[in-house]
Amino acid sequence: MNPLVPVAVIAVLTAWVAGCGARAPLCQVSWTPNPNARVPLALIGRLTTDRPTSARVSFSDGERTETLARWPELASERELLVLGFQPATSYSVRVEVTDARGRSATSEAFEWITPPLPASFPPLSVTVCRPEKMEPGVTLIPAERWPGRGDPDREFGALFALDEHGEVVWFYDAPHAISEAKRLANGNLVYYHGTRGNVVELDMLGNIVRQWYTTRLPGTVAPEGGIPIDASTIHHDVQELPGGNFLALSTETRRFESYPTSEDDPNVPPTPARVVGDVILEYEVNGTVVKRWPVLDLLDPLRIGYESLDWGFWQGVYENLPEEPLRDWAHVNSLHYDARDHALLVSSYHQDAVFKLDLATGALRWILGFPTGWGERWKPLVLTPVGDGLYPFHQHAARWTPQRTLLMFDNGKYRALPFAPKMPPEQSFSRAVEFAIDEQTLEFRELWSYGGRPNEVFFTPFLGETDWLPVKEHVLVTDGGRVTQPNGLPGFHPNQGRKWARVFEVTHTTPAEVVFEVLLDDPNCGWTVYRSERLASLYPR
Repeated sequence: MNPLVPVAVIAVLTAWVAGCGARAPLCQVSWTPNPNARVPLALIGRLTTDRPTSARVSFSDGERTETLARWPELASERELLVLGFQPATSYSVRVEVTDARGRSATSEAFEWITPPLPASFPPLSVTVCRPEKMEPGVTLIPAERWPGRGDPDREFGALFALDEHGEVVWFYDAPHAISEAKRLANGNLVYYHGTRGNVVELDMLGNIVRQWYTTRLPGTVAPEGGIPIDASTIHHDVQELPGGNFLALSTETRRFESYPTSEDDPNVPPTPARVVGDVILEYEVNGTVVKRWPVLDLLDPLRIGYESLDWGFWQGVYENLPEEPLRDWAHVNSLHYDARDHALLVSSYHQDAVFKLDLATGALRWILGFPTGWGERWKPLVLTPVGDGLYPFHQHAARWTPQRTLLMFDNGKYRALPFAPKMPPEQSFSRAVEFAIDEQTLEFRELWSYGGRPNEVFFTPFLGETDWLPVKEHVLVTDGGRVTQPNGLPGFHPNQGRKWARVFEVTHTTPAEVVFEVLLDDPNCGWTVYRSERLASLYPR
């Protein structure tokens, strides 16, 4: 994208009289397109008035007019941050000010043509859009580009927001791949990037406010002004705690003298191995690590699931030695903090399990997962199913809803544990699923699920998320890692075919209705989405 040249335009306010003999406010406003070219769909106004006034901004493309009443407090000088513009569109922007006695003035129009989307922007196809039925707000989507059948392009990033019509109304042209972005309490965004997991706090103008980096592995490059964290990696999840600290996922490696070597034959003798174990971190804003919870100390380290013996995710981060092969044992992929009992929900992709961790005591409270393979210490904690329903496999994003039910994206990959046969990809299916958890009886029951439209192929072998939407009580689903083989059938692995994604909103009913759906699909390039968010507004507060 070509850098924007900041342009300041003075708009003189034209007064209109609120009452006979009343003098309207005198003021002026200057407009500047965002000087940070990475977020080009933003306008900054500088408003000065001869007396304290409130302010409203309206902008119109000739068909739709948006009015922002974000400045009700009285002031003589203020900055106006205006977001929500569509790309390659001509707008008329006006300001209306009102003083304490109700006298108003409105400005002449500032005419602005927004820049187009860059040529590298992901292709979007909105297939369902029913704004009157949707959860209000904008959908924040980070897209990753896969130029071939190998790894994603780590030097390309697109983070964008869609309005209720599926139109792009904000985007950040990032210099690196972004897996997830979420809003902080102060209104900024936080995301992580890179194989070692630099964490970035970003304001809505694309300015880096703070960034953190890990220091334990050799070859780490510190970003300018970065805050060091004593950890090896940050991966999959970063979230803010109510007190301002952060929870994140990191890793360690431990050597095991005797470790399983086969997912197909239990009689193959064990050998030495180095096991990657996830570590849950709590750290302060200044980077100080407050607490570590190693998952190798929480779950059975000798229990394996399908892909527990792989190491490809950590290629380039940890060395894989032939005499001590690296094992990605648990591959934890989500955290969800619950302030009601100071506990954490943790999802392990390779263990096909979700567990609850008491942060005060460090005790494991229960495990939702297939009951086979657990050692004697863990068997009493495995939840028992009640009624009909299915266990989740290779799931993502396990979270509590406001109703205290458990919602997750059940990828359904393999739907088996070693050493049972894998379900083939053409028979596999994914779903958004909700469970009731009885923590007293240690039982679980399936309450609701959505597995696609009738006759729809819905299988996502990797990535995915479900979010509870509180206003409409709907579910936002990130169907983020589709793989379609050249024969048209779904595949298990990213290198097997074309990668594409979709984000959709469904009603929490049976049957569920899709009220919004957007596809990211290109026959010439792969696209994936790890997670998406429905923000109440583009604005920080």
